[in-house]
Amino acid sequence: MIVSLLILLVMTVLGVTAMQTNILEEKMSGNSQDVSLSIQAAEAALREAEDYIETIVSPAAAFDGSTDWLYEDDTNVDIKADATWATARPYQTGDITNVTTRPKYIIELYGEIGSASTDINISGYGESSGTANVSGFRVTARGTGGSNETVTILQSYYAKAF
Repeated sequence: MIVSLLILLVMTVLGVTAMQTNILEEKMSGNSQDVSLSIQAAEAALREAEDYIETIVSPAAAFDGSTDWLYEDDTNVDIKADATWATARPYQTGDITNVTTRPKYIIELYGEIGSASTDINISGYGESSGTANVSGFRVTARGTGGSNETVTILQSYYAKAF
């Protein structure tokens, strides 16, 4: 009888340990999915911001201080501050499923960084008008996953000839 009780105790401990391991693995899987969603959301917002830059006709007109999510040169934007993201532009293209908050982005103008004739046409590869000035931009996107605690911030640098 004592031997069977000891065997039952060992089986119970093994069962509880297996359940705890399973619960931990489920949490890790959920967190991994949450991180993946936040990265995908931030990447979508990043690409949309770069598409927006392509629609800009004149940096001086677009970055005149009248739009909250377009920052002029030397603004020193704090990308970790909640106030920055409160005024950022939300992702516009379509709905991203399973995220709690729509991803947002901001664009910072770095100003003129060269001319298309010397800086964009690298080693003769590609076409260039040779008369345009190149402006640089820093794009910052913020995405969340299935919870607002999972946040991904991505940045890219983008140049366009005007």
